[in-house]
Amino acid sequence: MANCESPPSASQQTVQPEQLNPHALDSAQDPSERFEVMQPPPPSSTDASSTTTPFDPYQDRPISTNSYATRGYVHKNGIWHCSVHIWIVDPSSSTVLLQKRSMTKDTFPGRLDISSAGHVEAGTSLAKTAQLELAEELGVDDVQESELKLAFVIPAEGSPLGGCNAYEHVYFLTRSEDSQFALGTAEVSEVCWKPAKELVHALRIKDEGYATRTSQYVDFMEKELVKILGDEILGD
Repeated sequence: MANCESPPSASQQTVQPEQLNPHALDSAQDPSERFEVMQPPPPSSTDASSTTTPFDPYQDRPISTNSYATRGYVHKNGIWHCSVHIWIVDPSSSTVLLQKRSMTKDTFPGRLDISSAGHVEAGTSLAKTAQLELAEELGVDDVQESELKLAFVIPAEGSPLGGCNAYEHVYFLTRSEDSQFALGTAEVSEVCWKPAKELVHALRIKDEGYATRTSQYVDFMEKELVKILGDEILGD
């Protein structure tokens, strides 16, 4: 059985995919896929005299430039675009499903990351992108659009952290640890369940075994997990 860390801790459960994934992609990414280019977010400022209003993750949304560029170009040049993140949570055990990114991914290869995630291709809606990513990466093809409630949007300047500059649209789904997954192995090498509290702590300290998330992202993620799981997931 595959492990998300070696040796696995007593606080995590690993998952063995039981079947082939008919939705899986043949490669980890396509440098030629096209994304809609977004305007950069307003600069944050602590200057009381500033007229700049920071981006509100609950209310604000990215603004299109009405132009398009390839994945390879936007990643190389730090161009702002959109992505979707879907965290799968089991409320009965207060655990979160993590994927281990394949070694052929162009960002954070081999690290633990969001249950399922991907970039929004030009002409594809956020909800459809989320459904496609869940099917391609995990073999989960029964998620209805009505289940996908947008929790928040983070303008994450990830290029300096080894990622990309993206407006990260974050969703949460509830599923049982008994759920079966069929991995798209070009993108995902393993999956496992980890306690939510352990996950949040790892992201806060920027554990090198995890894909890096901004501090703002972790703050808002923790708030949503508390809504789903309760205060017990908060750090000491």
